[in-house]
Amino acid sequence: MPLALDAESLEPWLDPDLTDRETIRSVVHHLDAGLITHWPVSTRVNRSGNDEDAALINPA
Repeated sequence: MPLALDAESLEPWLDPDLTDRETIRSVVHHLDAGLITHWPVSTRVNRSGNDEDAALINPA
């Protein structure tokens, strides 16, 4: 499951000493889904041999 966090949440999320669930919930915030742009891509992105093909980042 992908996780998208706002910029202020990255440091606390990666803090190995932050383990209390309630504290994590109070300092870590998901990025608003409306801020994420997505589009379908070719199934060719699943093949590592195609990594050099810059066209893979274009919408399908």
